[in-house]
Order: sequence, then structure tokens, then C-alpha cells
Amino acid sequence: MKIKDVIECLKEEGTWVRWNRCTRDRVLFGDDDQEVKKIGVCWVATNRVIEQALKKGINFIISHENIFYTTGTHLETKLVESIEHKKDLLSKGHICVYRCHDVWDSIPEYGVSDVWAKKLGFDFRDRVINSYYQSANIPKQTVSELAAHVANVLKEDGEEGVYVFGDVNKEVSHLAIGTGAGTDIFEMLEFNPDVVIVADDGITNYKDAQYAIDNDLPMIVVNHAGCEIGGLKNMVNYFNDKLPDLDVEYLEEGFKISYFK
Repeated sequence: MKIKDVIECLKEEGTWVRWNRCTRDRVLFGDDDQEVKKIGVCWVATNRVIEQALKKGINFIISHENIFYTTGTHLETKLVESIEHKKDLLSKGHICVYRCHDVWDSIPEYGVSDVWAKKLGFDFRDRVINSYYQSANIPKQTVSELAAHVANVLKEDGEEGVYVFGDVNKEVSHLAIGTGAGTDIFEMLEFNPDVVIVADDGITNYKDAQYAIDNDLPMIVVNHAGCEIGGLKNMVNYFNDKLPDLDVEYLEEGFKISYFK
């Protein structure tokens, strides 16, 4: 099987993606017309991931996020140098990198949104297929108790804690969550939550945090990688179920998030 055939299988899953208009899911580097040897999946292909791929003979990396820092051309010189180093590493192993983002955020059961909700362990309402947002009625508890639960869930995926905006002693019972950077609290307000879980890349202090504080909406903040990595680990299970003849493994990116006080 060629790399482009694997990519086509992933694209066929994304019935909600506007393939003819705008998508993040593209080949970022290399030749997709080569035969697949081994596949490495990751949240983002850091140098650490690429070095593992070189050692393991992996020639196809599926990365959830953009591996070249940004899509613009107005870049710091040091970023350009780092990008060129990354490309040199990839070239050594004739490695093709494909970004699978829009499909993998929303694919039912296997993907980031549903894995994140499942890991939290609450009875979330059915998610609209192309939505990043879900809500659930949860047992009444304080924000601090909920935050401790979330922090404990994140441990196995490399995040050691969370932080909270708002009253940690407030009792809450209706939760809304998003996925990664798709954690716009104003989208979540449609669920009438009394507490939300957001990601650091999805909020700002000057808007979201200020609004939440002014309107007594506690926000539990997790790291973007922390709440998504579980879904990328689960991509291995997807391939084992759908294309079991492929040799696929998850590659550690080095995104370990530690908290100190």
C-alpha cells in the first residue's frame, strides 16, 4: 500500500470536511507516492519524533498539528533555521509527513473529541459530528474537586495539573468542554454551563478569562497537547481495526507539562 492510499482512507472518514475549500489536512513534507514501510502517529512531529522514526525505519508520520510552527512566511530567523533542520532530518529517512487534523478532531469514537470526553468519564450528550463542543450533567461537586479529577485524568498523557479561573469553592453540576484550541467559551455558553474546561491555546486573558470572572463562570484550563494526545494514541487502535496489515505505532513527542508552586 502506498502512503497516498492510507491518506485517502483517512480522507474518506471526513465526510464533514470541506475538501474542495479549506482544510488543515495536507501533506506537509515528502513523497506520498512511496510504499508504506512503517507508520508513526503523534500529536506533533517534534525533532524527538523524527529521530525515533529514523531509528525505527518509519517512513510515514501522521502529525495532528503543524510541524513547521506556522503557515506564514513572516518568521523569526531562528524558526527558519529550525524548520530547515527538521526538513533535513526528514529527508534522511525519506519520510513523508501528513497532517491529520480536521478528520481526527471529529471522527466518532476514535478521535480527539470523543476520546477526551470518554477519559473524563461523564455522560456527555451526543456530539454534533463537526462540533468541538459537548456538555454533560455531572454529580454536584466543587470546582476544586472537578479540577482535581481532570488533573488526574491528564496524568497518563503527560500533564501533571490544571489551573482554574474563578471560584474554586463554587458547587457545579453542568459541564461544557471543547477540544484543544477549539475551546471558545462563547460557543460553550449555548449549553448553559456552570463550569467549563478549556485549553490554553483556545482562550485569552483579555477576553475569555475576564468575561468568565465577570460572569461567575469557572474555567478549568488544561494544556492543548494534554487534552488531545489521548486521541492520537487511539489512532493506533483505528489502524489496527481498519487496516490491520499496517505497522503503526505512537511516537512520544516530549510534551510533558509540569506545574510548580
